[in-house]
Amino acid sequence: MRNRTYISTLCFSGTPISKILDKANNNNFNLEFSSGLPYNPNNINFFNNFNKNFKLLHNYFPAPKVPFVINLASESKEIRELSLTHCLKNIELSAKNKIDFYSAHAGFCIDPKPDSLGKFIQIEKKFQRSHHIDIFLESLNKILTFAESLNVNFYIENNVVSKQNYIDNKNVNSFLCCDAEEINYVFKEINKTNFGLLLDTAHLKVSSSTLKLDKVKEVEKILDKIKVIHHSDNDGKVDSNEPIDNDYWFLKFKNYYSLWDHVIEVKNIDTETINKQIEIVN
Repeated sequence: MRNRTYISTLCFSGTPISKILDKANNNNFNLEFSSGLPYNPNNINFFNNFNKNFKLLHNYFPAPKVPFVINLASESKEIRELSLTHCLKNIELSAKNKIDFYSAHAGFCIDPKPDSLGKFIQIEKKFQRSHHIDIFLESLNKILTFAESLNVNFYIENNVVSKQNYIDNKNVNSFLCCDAEEINYVFKEINKTNFGLLLDTAHLKVSSSTLKLDKVKEVEKILDKIKVIHHSDNDGKVDSNEPIDNDYWFLKFKNYYSLWDHVIEVKNIDTETINKQIEIVN
């Protein structure tokens, strides 16, 4: 049975990809190739040639030469097509590398700029949430049909809405799939066997605080959808990718851990801290 705990490339933030691979190989880490790595024409070769340990492909890797934000719910045909093409290529890349799933973020009701992610994003025009959900569902069906033909699963990651992005936008949430109700609605409408949820526990902690929801009850409502976990922690206000410890709130669900793949998504930490994170998860 394969080791189901991975290290996100975010753990080595600011490190060139060649050195990340050396660290992963030297420490026997499984690796999730994720967002945050800059464009490099050799990124796909680096990914294909990482064969010592298990690997995953997530969201925005490999970064395109011209940056954009993946938005499968965009009204912009150009952004939506860029997003769909990126996801379809990564599903094909996953299949070629015998990886059984690829994951990407849920969509947005607005089109954030690449340099605005993780910051305050001003909503500049009114939108109809149900319209963007419909676009998102249409995109998901296209992706899942293609993924099914290659025997690959596709998982969406829950978005995060911070207090600033909610309150300073007059209590309007422009991010899809931040809470259990909307996640369950999407899964009810899709109902495909190769569809699943990558639950980012840090995202859920912040979103639950912002929307005044009980994060534990939120997890309980979506347990049957979860396939993968992104692990990190924060103060409940900002998704800061801090280390987890023995008081980590999601350890309440440790009895389910054997059912899921796990990714340590703590930003810019040393090898000793990474090993401690793995120990806590395992």
